[in-house]
Amino acid sequence: MAGLFTEYHRRMRHEHGWQVPLDCPVCRHLGVPDFEGWTPQQGMNFGDRPTIYADLACENCGHDLHDTAGEKLVELFTEVSTPGRNRRLLWTFVGLMVVVPLLLVGLICLGVRLGWWGPFAYTILSGLSLLVVPTIFWINWQVHRLRHECPCGQPDYLFMGLLGRSSCYRCSTCGRLLRLRD
Repeated sequence: MAGLFTEYHRRMRHEHGWQVPLDCPVCRHLGVPDFEGWTPQQGMNFGDRPTIYADLACENCGHDLHDTAGEKLVELFTEVSTPGRNRRLLWTFVGLMVVVPLLLVGLICLGVRLGWWGPFAYTILSGLSLLVVPTIFWINWQVHRLRHECPCGQPDYLFMGLLGRSSCYRCSTCGRLLRLRD
């Protein structure tokens, strides 16, 4: 069981990085910036405003390229759409977590009112709540599985940041761009 949770944690973890050339506004040097790790942030921007976690500096003058990276992220990922499989998984999740329980509650209330079954039906509904956690794990596994599949056959996706509520990735092997909602 520990091996399953270890694999789950490994699959969910983002590998941060930046391998796209940026133009430094100070010295006008165009090149791949120095990646100095990443810094978690509390805030998340919505719409077309990016959230960049990478700490990037110009390799020539050392100037912070955080804002430049945000502009580049918008430029790269604005036209990239989320895969259809990702959208279907999100709708499946909404269906399983919202629609199905509401239908069950409605059916149970109607059944108790019409005398089809007694209060024992509420116990069955409570027992179904045990399926919530495995369902969430399964949906997360399926969504993040997309980051481990690439046409190049050697997926090595680096997390570049958030554009709205979408996570933006770039395969460092072939350069393919991937935008996921999770």
